[in-house]
Amino acid sequence: MESVVVGGVRIAYERRGRGRPVVLSGGTGMPPVTWELCGLRDELVAAGFEVVTYAARGVAPSDAPPAPYAMADLAGDLAGLMDHLGIAGAAVVGYSLGSFTAELLARTRPDLVGSLVLMGGAGPLRGLLDAVVEAEAELVGLLGHLPPAYAALQTLLSTLPPLVLRDDAEQVAVWRELLGGQESVWTSHDGEAGQAAASWGWLRDPDRMAALAGIRVPALVVAFEHDLYFPPHTGRTAAGALPDGRFAEVAGAAHGGLLTHPEETSGIVTRFLTAR
Repeated sequence: MESVVVGGVRIAYERRGRGRPVVLSGGTGMPPVTWELCGLRDELVAAGFEVVTYAARGVAPSDAPPAPYAMADLAGDLAGLMDHLGIAGAAVVGYSLGSFTAELLARTRPDLVGSLVLMGGAGPLRGLLDAVVEAEAELVGLLGHLPPAYAALQTLLSTLPPLVLRDDAEQVAVWRELLGGQESVWTSHDGEAGQAAASWGWLRDPDRMAALAGIRVPALVVAFEHDLYFPPHTGRTAAGALPDGRFAEVAGAAHGGLLTHPEETSGIVTRFLTAR
């Protein structure tokens, strides 16, 4: 991967393909290779787009400045990267935490965003997610990071749909093994604590839902049927608040639908972007 220094923070990135630019912004602790593993990057390249993926601050191999971070930091890093690459009017696709980043970028640097996809991260804060935020904040306050076993359990419970968690012991075991190395995605504990703080601050911002009315570009909100954090009804609320918003649901998937239902998710995103 190449890298650029934005406001003193080195951000690693990769460009693939030729055509209209699409920038993919990943979730908490999500390495850029995930976009390749789920197939979305290559599907977009095949559809005639230039695709930019990057590691947000805190995720290896990008820098992890001292925690805490704010969403303004993450959106500012992405804006600086796009300015460096000479990209404007791009399609920006965000997943989970990356959805927060993309949403804020569209509000603060509308010149950079021509269309928007918000996956698994748009809508009002619900009680369960608020409880998760509170538990994470307490643990990070005590330890400076999330215990690996807790982080793996939380990811497992939110990623897989209920039927798999209940009935497919083999698939659960495979995912437990995959998540065993989850802590290695971070540049340091500062990265983990910093991204968590940015997420908490964003979710508890009382003005963020009203601010959706200021995003004028075509926007697609994608929700996953069994997402415990951002279930479909919250996604519909967000889509309705966007002046040019629309909504799509991935059936059978939980919060990790990007990886567990890659064909359905990639197809929804690619069809939306090719129609622009």
